[in-house]
Amino acid sequence: MSSVQQNPWRICVYHGVQSLMFPAAIFPLFWTQDIGMSVATMMAVQGAFSLSIALFEFPSGYIADRLGHRRALVIASFCILIGWVLYALARGLWTVLLAELVLGVGFSLVSGADSALLFDSLREQGKEHEFARWYGRMRSIAQIASGSAALAAGFLYARWSRLPFAMEAAAWALAAGIALRFGETRRAEPKVEDHLGRMRAIVRDALLERADFRAVLLLGVALALASYLPTWLMALYATEAGAPVAWIGPMWAVASFTTALGSMLSERAGRRLGMTGTLLACVVLVAAGYLGLALSRHVLGVAFYFLLTLVRGLHMPLLHHEEQRLAPDGDRASCVSLRSFLFRLAFVLLGPVVGMGVDRYGHRPVLWASGALLVALTSAAFGLFVARAARRDEARAPRC
Repeated sequence: MSSVQQNPWRICVYHGVQSLMFPAAIFPLFWTQDIGMSVATMMAVQGAFSLSIALFEFPSGYIADRLGHRRALVIASFCILIGWVLYALARGLWTVLLAELVLGVGFSLVSGADSALLFDSLREQGKEHEFARWYGRMRSIAQIASGSAALAAGFLYARWSRLPFAMEAAAWALAAGIALRFGETRRAEPKVEDHLGRMRAIVRDALLERADFRAVLLLGVALALASYLPTWLMALYATEAGAPVAWIGPMWAVASFTTALGSMLSERAGRRLGMTGTLLACVVLVAAGYLGLALSRHVLGVAFYFLLTLVRGLHMPLLHHEEQRLAPDGDRASCVSLRSFLFRLAFVLLGPVVGMGVDRYGHRPVLWASGALLVALTSAAFGLFVARAARRDEARAPRC
């Protein structure tokens, strides 16, 4: 069996190892107790992380298309390994920001390259139609790994506050070893003399000239932002509602497992409800999740957050398959990174505002306001997606 034929399973394993995010569940505790951040500073740091990814996101996807997806993933893995080592040694805000910057560069290089490598590997074997299934499988394995790591996070943090970061560095050393074993696919690499011109053309094509691609990108950004924004608030939301700190790891694990469940159900839901019906269900779940979080004053209100994590898993395989199908062959990672760039930029703009709002007004008023905004954005993006899909179907219909 060739290395390219083994790529789909290796990519799944790679995603599982990289998703052993031991520090994720205890980040708010580490930032506030070990580093001494306020909630506003914490959200600003996440904004800085998103900004670092945003700055490198689209260029890194373009670089991955030029270097080759396998080589990009190898470089990214070693870069992320260095970032986690810096985090393990961090003693103050500036070291944390440096670590976030290095991680941002590494994760931005991963973005787009992994799914492009998966799509090209399947297409080379004549199995392009299996992408949504493999992508859902990849996401499911990643979320199960993330949830399992979260279960151990509190124990590791209690033993030594730096231990989760040391474990994460070890996980990325393993991920780098897996990346070295990926097979590079045969790709038709376009001859490019003006790289800046090529990048501008990709952006212009995706956002201005191709309405169908633009609708897919915007809906993906809106749903990702709606399901991601509360992530860094839930630990503090739960403890303020009366949950003991020991619950944080299991809560994070349940969130990851519901995302994995959504990823596993995505292809099946797409077959039964259609893509439009499944994405409409996602918009409804976003509204229900934010409404429940804003209304609840009991610790069990955290359960409404799991509706949002379910959305995170449910929409991604379907929309990502559509992205891969619409993207040009030589610029597939670039196009996926463009969507990630738009998402990160949106979080940079909204995240710090949410953090300052929580510091000043508390969680529930901010959840009301941000929920209303995000429901409006997802609904508008869904309406645009449906309109473009209807026009595409009308254009394809036979004429008398």
